Amino acid sequence: MASVVRGTSLRAGGACVRCRKGKTKCVYENGRAPCRNCAKGMHECYLPSESLAHHHGQSPARPPRPRESLPGERSVSATSDRQPVASGAVLPRNMQSNSEKLNPELVTECERVINKTIPSCVAFHKPSFLQKLKNGTLEASIINGLLTCAARSSPALIRRYGGQGGASAASEHFAVKTINIIMQNLDNPSLADIQALCLLIIHEWGNRNAVRAYVYLGQASRMAQMYRIIAVHQNRGDPDQFIKDESFRRTLWLIYVLDCFLTSSPGRQPAVSHLDVKDVPLPCPDMSYNFGTPVYVRTLAGSPPPSLPDPTTPMTEVGEFGHIVMATQAWRNVIEMLTTVTSNTFSEEECASLEAGIEAVRSSLPMHFMDKPGHINLHITMGSGYTYAMLHCLLHCATIMVNRRRLLQLVTTEGFSTETWRMVPHVHLQTVDRVFAAAHSVVSLLLALEANTDKDAVLNFPLVMLFSCFTACSTVAWFSLKGLTPGDVNETAESIVRDGMRFLQDGANIWILAVPWYRHLTVMNKVLRNGDRPPQRAQADPVATSIKEDTASQPDNNGDSMDYERPQSANAQEQVEGRGSEPPRKSGFTTINGGSAGASTPATASPPPGQQKADSPAPSSSGQAVEGAPASGNDMTAAELCVAFERQLLELDDLAAFMGGGVTARESNDL
Repeated sequence: MASVVRGTSLRAGGACVRCRKGKTKCVYENGRAPCRNCAKGMHECYLPSESLAHHHGQSPARPPRPRESLPGERSVSATSDRQPVASGAVLPRNMQSNSEKLNPELVTECERVINKTIPSCVAFHKPSFLQKLKNGTLEASIINGLLTCAARSSPALIRRYGGQGGASAASEHFAVKTINIIMQNLDNPSLADIQALCLLIIHEWGNRNAVRAYVYLGQASRMAQMYRIIAVHQNRGDPDQFIKDESFRRTLWLIYVLDCFLTSSPGRQPAVSHLDVKDVPLPCPDMSYNFGTPVYVRTLAGSPPPSLPDPTTPMTEVGEFGHIVMATQAWRNVIEMLTTVTSNTFSEEECASLEAGIEAVRSSLPMHFMDKPGHINLHITMGSGYTYAMLHCLLHCATIMVNRRRLLQLVTTEGFSTETWRMVPHVHLQTVDRVFAAAHSVVSLLLALEANTDKDAVLNFPLVMLFSCFTACSTVAWFSLKGLTPGDVNETAESIVRDGMRFLQDGANIWILAVPWYRHLTVMNKVLRNGDRPPQRAQADPVATSIKEDTASQPDNNGDSMDYERPQSANAQEQVEGRGSEPPRKSGFTTINGGSAGASTPATASPPPGQQKADSPAPSSSGQAVEGAPASGNDMTAAELCVAFERQLLELDDLAAFMGGGVTARESNDL
């Protein structure tokens, strides 16, 4: 419910629903919801007259317009007759924060996110956040944003708020509160509101609400621009000015990183232009940031920052979060190549240039951040394990995608023969070695984090790390099924895929976005385990019943499962209902993206006429994940699976799955 001012007449008429049930005194701060009891437990506060609308008329993801104000009242979110934030009708931010009394359990969950969860642990100022959290002065928007992240990996919050929906539903409970508060403060956004919106973007992205996440991304960018304009003229000479400036810079770089991830498609325009970050220094070392020691750091382009007082003033090295920003840029450059190149315009020189850029980022890392055996364990001990793993997962994923595109160009060339590949030594064998080394490193990083996780904690990898794992394992499986790997590494390939499947299965219980990745790898692993036995055709392992995919509440998705299928007969009529705008796709398989990406891209070849994509089993009404076994009973051989996977890579289905669907290239061109 949108927060509304409740006059004396309303309060005299009775208490809210929760206080009525508990038979407790219902007291409002300044005459507005929530009451003290609901605020303390962070519950929804509504009157009996609002009960029907609360239970039946509200969508958790899209709150309705506030009810019409009674005489003497004013709706906070009303667009007419707006007043300054400091007016008596709008609750000031410090009072808004104080009214949200947190119990010790919720405080502990917020502290865990600030200390250990990416991006909060690298983009936010830990000392001030923890101090405000203990003092009860942390703004309500960021409190609920932190709890939105915490609810995905907290057994207590999942039990209390998740119900049958699991981690996603528990996270959604706090996400609704977060966006409501942000929209109330939209006339005067604070840095905490922008940071909370960034956490909300990750939440919607992980729930496969692709369009909503993309819209929130643009909103965060505009809010940051307005905040920068206002903040330039305020608080100059403040002793904590460096911390405030660095906090804003880190928030802007967080928006930049999310922008790189969520615009990995020809149909997505960036929310952050190069001019927005051209003169912004990269994040400084965490030690300088935490202690408020003013330092000067170069920009992303390598030039000195505009704030440098004198050319002789020494500059410090780039900080931990700054290296993640640089790795993200290298990753995004690879994505740009994949989305623009075609089979006819492929350039080996461009691939070599991209690899050189990736290596340049690696060589710029300080010694303690180099990718060396045992370094991950040291970083875990020091509390920076996830930062270190995130950085190198990005670089390894970029390396895999560049070299995979090289081999994809080779194997899809007319006249390619697997027998010739095995018998004639050539330079592409080094490409396979580089991919295997990168894939092994990705899985090793996740294994190290898993081994050092508390026994009772829920392992929650960031989406980018899970996608790096999926990219590594699916590529290794493809190499093995295609016969591109030496015989002595088959066991290594199966081990990598097996570990990756376990991580993706756990990730699918937390992030709906990871469900199609896990299903896809399940099919590849089943075929891979059958080895060189052509008569035996593989059938996909059932998806774990604990995985939830609430397709009914995901309007931005297509609910198809991504399991591979074969038609029962060549003459079977396969009609795809409700997809008149989707181009025909070869029968026998669905996409990595679960069928939600149907547009042709610059790298897509035209499919044969008269062929359409087969329907996948519909999701069950109970909300449980669809099992991976095809309905027809006829499954794919290794060769057929490789052909399907190669076509999906050319059509960029893996990138569509990474973003969760949404706006496609063709839809953008048709506008």
